[in-house]
Amino acid sequence: MLDRLGLNGYMAELLVKSFTEGTDNVISEIKQEYGMDTGNFRNGGSWDIRFDRIKQAALLNDLVVLTRKRGIWTFICALDIDTGSLYIFSKEKNLDIVIKNFGKNKIHYFHAFVSLNSGPLEFENQQLTLFETTLTEDYEHKRLMEAQKILGEEYPLVNQVIFVVAQELDKKIVGVEARLFNRYFELIDKADWSMYVSKDEYSDLTVLHEEVMDNMDVIPKVKLSVKKRKEHFDQEIATKRSDEVDINEEDKG
Repeated sequence: MLDRLGLNGYMAELLVKSFTEGTDNVISEIKQEYGMDTGNFRNGGSWDIRFDRIKQAALLNDLVVLTRKRGIWTFICALDIDTGSLYIFSKEKNLDIVIKNFGKNKIHYFHAFVSLNSGPLEFENQQLTLFETTLTEDYEHKRLMEAQKILGEEYPLVNQVIFVVAQELDKKIVGVEARLFNRYFELIDKADWSMYVSKDEYSDLTVLHEEVMDNMDVIPKVKLSVKKRKEHFDQEIATKRSDEVDINEEDKG
C-alpha cells in the first residue's frame, strides 16, 4: 500500500470489513420485528447499517467520525488527524456517475471534497488537463465553498480526500480500492484493499430463507359455496384451454 493513502493494514482492514459486511440479515430482522411487508427501506437501511459499522471501526482506530448532511442524504466519513486524510465511502457505480458529471452545473459533494486535493502531478512539458482549461472560476469557488460548508470546523484539518470504493458483482461486494484523485478527479494513486473484504458465508442463505418465508402466507379458509364456484370455473377454463389446444393442432395439419 502506498504511503500517501494513509492507513496501515490493520486500520484499513477494520474499515473495509465494516463497509463490506452483509446487511441482509439485519434488514430481515428489522422487517420481521416491525412487520414491514414492502421493504422499501432496504436500500437506505443498508447504508445506515454500513455507516454505523464504519463509525464503530473508525472510533476503534482513533479516527474522527464526521456525520454530515447534504440535502436529504446523511453520511459518515472518517478523518485521520495525523495525516489529514479524509476517507469517503462509495460504491464504484455511484462514483463513476459522479465523475462523469464533474464540471457540469450541479455540484455533488464528491466534487466539492475532491477540490481539497492537489492539482495534476508535475512532469516536464506537461500539457494542461482538459478541466484546467474548462472549469470556470465560479465553479471552482462554489465547490470549495461547498466543501467548507459541509466540513465546518474540521475543514482546516483536511489535507486530502481518499475514496474507499466498493466493487460489486451480482449485487455482492467482491473488491475494494482506496483511490486518491487530484482536484480534477483524475486518478493519481490507488491501493487494492480487496483482501480485507468481509466474507459473508451465510448471506445468501439468509436471503433465500427470507424469500421462502415471504411466500409462506397463511391461506384463509374459503367458504364451501365459494370453493365450489371456484372449482366450477377452474374446470370450465381447463375445458376451454383443451379446446383451444385442439384447434391449434388442427390448424397445423
